Amino acid sequence: MLKLMITEDEPLVREGLKQYFNWEELGVGSILEAENGRKGVQIALCEKPDLVITDIRMPEMDGLEMIEQLREDLPNTAFIILTGFNDFSYAQKAIHLGGVHDYLLKPLQYKESLTTISTCIEKIKLRKDLPPKISPKEKFNQHEGIAVSKDILLFRQIESFIKENIEQDLTLHSVAEHFFYNPSYLSRLFKTKLSKNYLTFVSEIRVSYAQECLKQPQLSITDVSKMCGYQSYKHFVKVFKSISSMTPTEYRKNIRV
Repeated sequence: MLKLMITEDEPLVREGLKQYFNWEELGVGSILEAENGRKGVQIALCEKPDLVITDIRMPEMDGLEMIEQLREDLPNTAFIILTGFNDFSYAQKAIHLGGVHDYLLKPLQYKESLTTISTCIEKIKLRKDLPPKISPKEKFNQHEGIAVSKDILLFRQIESFIKENIEQDLTLHSVAEHFFYNPSYLSRLFKTKLSKNYLTFVSEIRVSYAQECLKQPQLSITDVSKMCGYQSYKHFVKVFKSISSMTPTEYRKNIRV
């Protein structure tokens, strides 16, 4: 069961949020409360909630400042902000900059709010899930010299997501947003756990897919380029050569297609 923290300076609003949704049905087992951002920081660092729903405007410390202080220490916590119409553009900017995963617009509309929260919770559950069995080979990756952990499982999920959406422009920010991670934290994970940056990770997946596509003679290299998510043919050739040490044309000749 997940842990939720509601940060809101109005007691009636906090109580209302607790009653508004069937949290147990959504998979939430405990609900913490904080009356302002400063209290929220103290409670969150101690309790490590999976999801935080916070108002923006509060005394002592507002919701966005609270998130800014927490996201470095709680990279796996998802944040949803409560916002009124006057703060709507402010909320959208906060989401765009990272750290905030979504928003609830006041006054709440039940169906829309439930969809937002349900989607967030499902992604949290997906990230927390571990496969039922892990083989001895998977338990320790000798080549990388690192034990399989939730981080490695995350990379596998990201790899699957990229393969499923290979033709799209998949930025670090969009992938981080999909999996409810802070972009800066996710970037550091790639460098520390895989010794490569996100761009290299994506490029290797795209080129690997391109090599499979190039085995099909009915596909032109331009077609393969677009199928792999490259709108620029020249850029595709440059990336392909940097990874495989040959151009797509040379690769195709090499495999005699």
